[in-house]
Amino acid sequence: MTHGSGPYVSIPASKPSKVVDDYLLVSQDDPTRQAVYGSGDLYTFLANSRETDFSFNFFDFFLPVGGGPLPHFHPYEHETWYITAGDIQFNLGNQGTDSLVLPQGSLIFGPRDRVHGYRNLDSKVSISGKTPGARTLSLTTPGALDLFFNTVAERVIDRNDPVPVILPDKETFIKLAEFGLRTGAGIVFAAPDFQPPEDALDYLLVLPDDAKPEVVEKAIALSKMDGFKVWTTGDQPGLPQRPTFTGPFGIEYTSLASFAETGDEFAYNEFSLAPQETDSFVQANLNASQVVKHTESLATGVANLKPFSATDGISYELTVTGLDLGKLMANGTPQTPDNALDDVTGIHIHSGDRGNNGPHVFDIVDPQNQDETNLSIKLNANGSTTISGVWDSTEAEIPTDLSDFLTGSGLPGKESDYYFHIHTKGNPDGEIRGQIARTSNDFPNQIESHNHELLYVKQGQLSVKIGDEVRLAGPDTFIEIAPGNDYSIANFGTEQVESLAVTVPPTNLEPAPIPSPLKPLGHVSPKQRVFLGDGDDVFSKPHRKKLLVYGGEGNDKLYATKDNRLFGEEGNDLLNASKGKGRNLLDGGEGNDKLIAGKQDQLVGGEGDDILKIVRGGENVLYGGSGADQFWIANGRIPDTVRDPRQSVQLPPPFPALPPLEDTRNIIADFELGVDKIYIANISRISDFDDLKLLPAFGDLRSTSILATLDGTEYSLANVSGILSNELSAKDFVILPSSSYC
Repeated sequence: MTHGSGPYVSIPASKPSKVVDDYLLVSQDDPTRQAVYGSGDLYTFLANSRETDFSFNFFDFFLPVGGGPLPHFHPYEHETWYITAGDIQFNLGNQGTDSLVLPQGSLIFGPRDRVHGYRNLDSKVSISGKTPGARTLSLTTPGALDLFFNTVAERVIDRNDPVPVILPDKETFIKLAEFGLRTGAGIVFAAPDFQPPEDALDYLLVLPDDAKPEVVEKAIALSKMDGFKVWTTGDQPGLPQRPTFTGPFGIEYTSLASFAETGDEFAYNEFSLAPQETDSFVQANLNASQVVKHTESLATGVANLKPFSATDGISYELTVTGLDLGKLMANGTPQTPDNALDDVTGIHIHSGDRGNNGPHVFDIVDPQNQDETNLSIKLNANGSTTISGVWDSTEAEIPTDLSDFLTGSGLPGKESDYYFHIHTKGNPDGEIRGQIARTSNDFPNQIESHNHELLYVKQGQLSVKIGDEVRLAGPDTFIEIAPGNDYSIANFGTEQVESLAVTVPPTNLEPAPIPSPLKPLGHVSPKQRVFLGDGDDVFSKPHRKKLLVYGGEGNDKLYATKDNRLFGEEGNDLLNASKGKGRNLLDGGEGNDKLIAGKQDQLVGGEGDDILKIVRGGENVLYGGSGADQFWIANGRIPDTVRDPRQSVQLPPPFPALPPLEDTRNIIADFELGVDKIYIANISRISDFDDLKLLPAFGDLRSTSILATLDGTEYSLANVSGILSNELSAKDFVILPSSSYC
């Protein structure tokens, strides 16, 4: 058996898998997207920080009459608005007193540390539910504003409800202060003598070509003030015209905001695209991202379908790459004999639109109900497999709407309410899936997205091809194409497409490094290494430091003192440092282990379903490893804490004083959502999830502090690295009235 010496420094935390690595397509009022009420408005999250890896946020802001926030500034992000419906008054300048009512089609760039506010005075041209109002898009770079809204705003339950007017109270200002102190983001209300820093970028206003003369006149007056640059996309006298350029796919773009004007954080453009003719056909492109519960599969498939006139049926040809269909072939020889998880167990056509599961309508391969009676399976030279046949109405009834979809017409990207689904041993609920849709061979050559490429269709029908998948975006639809994807766009409709196009470079914001409490042992002599047998061993040397102890096989009990390295290895082991003097490594290895920290210890569960428990000490780092792990962060008492002075600051009105903060400095390094659990047991006044507060960790937007208020003092029970404060919920916690373990 080979024994390691253990990790002396931090172990990289796992990265959550919610970052969008292909594309987003979201309509303006998509009911599946999160939305909040804030400042009398309704804000819909079209792209959030997790999805964009903190590169940006993109929102739809709906402002009822009278809606809009008071003047404020953002110390962390730029914010850019593009008015999509109605007229909105923007209040700019150092005190937010330089006001201008701007029409639909205007762009406003509000740099960080520049004051802005906005208000809908009387526009009612747009509707949200039953409420009339105006709308603007909001782009913030980098991402963080969605976390601010999650902290301070009220979640929308039913978008059809009237938009309420929610006045800020003391609790609101506490949330504003806590978020700002912890992140350096959020909003700040300008003091009467506020001056932006010397390196603050200038405001940028771009008027549309149909702006009224009185708007142009006021804009010209603003352009003469320090800190303002005002342009037009038209030819209004007195204002410079925005430049145009030929960009991707040979399209002429109008620049609304350049990289130079935004500090190299984004470029904001618009374009028009004339219609072109095409002949569309029906295809399904299968991948893991279309499965309702996404898988990590790299397999793909392409299915071509067309009417089969001889029997009024449907002929299909499905080519699959990356899955094993060998056992379904005549010789029954597996393609990947060493991997049973990729064995195909079922291929079906289902009824259901994108994002929803539905019943089978035709079973191509199914061990219980085989509809297809004349199936052909062919292994190709490149390792892919082609499955073909004819769906005859004598085998299973063919839905009329599917037949009509195949024989009818439609724009590339138009989808049917049917999809292909392939099941495997590893993913019995579905490995890859593909919606049956119309596509075309007339797209321009694809290019690779090296940045986040954003589109917002204002008018017309834009067909977008990402990889092999084709989507159709109508008016008021947002598309984000993540870096590293091949894509192209085309207008196969009958009217001109008008669209915004924004390029945002990746930010690559990482969670704060996790400091290891361990210190290097230096030279380790043979006498410092202890190898136990394969039985159920007990090891305790309370006066020995800097030992490396290997449990071997069996269910061992190993006790640490100071600077020890305990390796449970195989078996269900107990590794206990609760009476030690710190800086111990407890590594469970294989098996379902129980690891108990003292202070300044590093716990590594390893493989298996492990219990990692903090009894009394602080400054511990807990890595669960694989398996469904339990992280016990408080059990019968609050672990040792230190006073954190960062919350004891004097805040200007209207912010109240914040409670004192005590911090355990304990860290959960690799919590896995939906798998691991956080336990809190037998703590007075913590009886359920509502007794906790979740906030971003100090200086780390990508991590979460778990807090509880006891006797007027806030206690930070633990930080959860790499998990956002809006991602944890009651289902991730187990709160017990009394301890289940000693």
